Amino acid sequence: MVRVQQQEEERQGVTGIALSAAAGLGLGVIGGMILRELLGSVSTEPVRQAVRRLSRPGIDRTGIDPQEVERSIYEAIAGDPDTQALEVEATALGDGLVELTGTVPSELDRQLAGDVARSVVGAEVVVNRILVEGSDRVASDPESESS
Repeated sequence: MVRVQQQEEERQGVTGIALSAAAGLGLGVIGGMILRELLGSVSTEPVRQAVRRLSRPGIDRTGIDPQEVERSIYEAIAGDPDTQALEVEATALGDGLVELTGTVPSELDRQLAGDVARSVVGAEVVVNRILVEGSDRVASDPESESS
């Protein structure tokens, strides 16, 4: 009798797990469909381009000096009439990855600086962290607020 009860409890436990898994799958599919509708206009092209750049066969990134990439970006920004007045910093992190920082007057300036940096050989992926004056908020220093 005890053995029959244990088997029945095990079957109920397995059935409960199966029902929970099916419900979770159904909710996940429905949630995915809703998100796709809400975010359908979001472009995935920048991610695709980054993956393509990183997976390009035949590019030997080991011979590219990160400091040379940085210098080239500074020269390109200074040589472009649309970006030469911008105060932008470039940091080459290696393996073709570059980070841009600084503050610029407009979103267009931010985009232009990123485009110029992307045009430099060795800057395969550019992470544009440039802030736009008046639009982006900078985290304040807690010590300066308390004084």
